[in-house]
Amino acid sequence: MEHTIKKILIYFKFLLKELISPLNYFMALLIGVVINFFQGIGIFSSLIPFIVPIIVQSISKASVKFGNRNLNLLVRLPMEKKDPAFVINTNGEIVVSEGETKELFSKNKINNFQDLFENQQIIDIKRMINESCKTKNHVSEEWFSPRTEKWYSINMKADDLSDNVLVWLDDISLRKKLDERLNKVRNFSTQMMLSIDEQLKESDSYDRLAQFVLEQGYKGVFITSKEKDGNLKGFVYKTFEGQASKSNEIVIPKESEAPIWKSRRSLGIVTDTISNYSDSEKFYQNNLFDSRVLEFLDFKIGNFINYHEENISVITFNKHNEITQHDLTLMEGIVNSAFTINYLVNIINNCK
Repeated sequence: MEHTIKKILIYFKFLLKELISPLNYFMALLIGVVINFFQGIGIFSSLIPFIVPIIVQSISKASVKFGNRNLNLLVRLPMEKKDPAFVINTNGEIVVSEGETKELFSKNKINNFQDLFENQQIIDIKRMINESCKTKNHVSEEWFSPRTEKWYSINMKADDLSDNVLVWLDDISLRKKLDERLNKVRNFSTQMMLSIDEQLKESDSYDRLAQFVLEQGYKGVFITSKEKDGNLKGFVYKTFEGQASKSNEIVIPKESEAPIWKSRRSLGIVTDTISNYSDSEKFYQNNLFDSRVLEFLDFKIGNFINYHEENISVITFNKHNEITQHDLTLMEGIVNSAFTINYLVNIINNCK
């Protein structure tokens, strides 16, 4: 009953807007004048031809706008928006969805807001919907969707001219993954600090760092330190039979054009991928990888990230998917950790 009364009130809001619309009165004036003229009477002799069009136009336009109220609510968002945008009722049922959102919901058999966020308790979903309806303000939460396997920033806003709620989602999966991976970097750095005595004994700081990097989705990594003569010296690592395999010591001369030097020469993080080139051979011509590195890795390099801090230079090879800005941020964190640990190890060794 309450829902029906609310609908009636919303309809009357549309009707009132039409009744006070100047355009309706202008059209009614034209229609009234024409009807009275062709009836052969004075153009203002009868008021009925003026009043009836106002009533008819107001009711018809209000009815159309009332019927399309949810669709009109939805199209307030840009139509090219790829992240889901749709309208739900107060029970969470999806009332309107169009375009890519409709295809996504059809593919994943999503008919209700709860289908999209089935890992959330119903009480939390109802709380969010009720808060939006009650306050008419923008309400936002961050939830994970098992159906789409993505993190979303959920935005809800009820509208005075609709008994339903507009919902638009922003895909924040990359940010969430970055947060998760940066937490791993922080935890790794903490563990390295706590095990500094063990690392001094085993001399395996780079080995531990390489294992961590490989676990982040790279097929190989080359970790070096800059020597007093200006050359870079270090080891290449790759995953072999589930474990990190280590090369013999490799020295890259300071005159070398190997990509391990690119970060130092450009004074910033450097990345490149074979997909940037129409001819794959141009990728290798532009990035002259050291033959010893290639021989140990024993796979074709398709992308890399190179970064340095002070005397530490690191280059990672073949991230399992596309390199993003978040990967560059992560790389900076990893190299910073490597430098910090190496610096502490050198201080302790010098104090002995």
